[in-house]
Amino acid sequence: MELSRKQKAMLHIVPSALGIDEAQRVIIQANVGGFTSAADPLASREGFVAVMAFYEDRAGGRLDGYSPGYWKQADRDATPADRLRWRVRRDAEALGLPAAQLDAFIAGPHMSNGGCTGVGDASAYWLGRTLEAIKAIDRRARAGELSGETA
Repeated sequence: MELSRKQKAMLHIVPSALGIDEAQRVIIQANVGGFTSAADPLASREGFVAVMAFYEDRAGGRLDGYSPGYWKQADRDATPADRLRWRVRRDAEALGLPAAQLDAFIAGPHMSNGGCTGVGDASAYWLGRTLEAIKAIDRRARAGELSGETA
């Protein structure tokens, strides 16, 4: 999902007003929101809201123009599928699994078998199953590294 112009602007204006420099802003966006820039394909409403909630907390619970706790509540209200979608993409990326392969895996015979076309339209159920599969792949890869096996 692409962020709106206003959201993109807020990702620059708010941290600047809080005294957060460019390098810190990028780190916060990556670690809290799961995207490095507003143009990043991983940028999502969920990630944006999480970053704004972080800034709100850093500002003492209130950002100018919003009621106290607005972003924290918005972060809590985010749908489970959005949160899972973000985590699945982040964890798959950490394993080096490209987005196209991730989509093919979710749509494939071992997961939804065509019940969805990929991460974008997967239900919370399929996203949860995919997240568990990614964790299992990671565990097997780590076990292979520890035992000295090669692929």
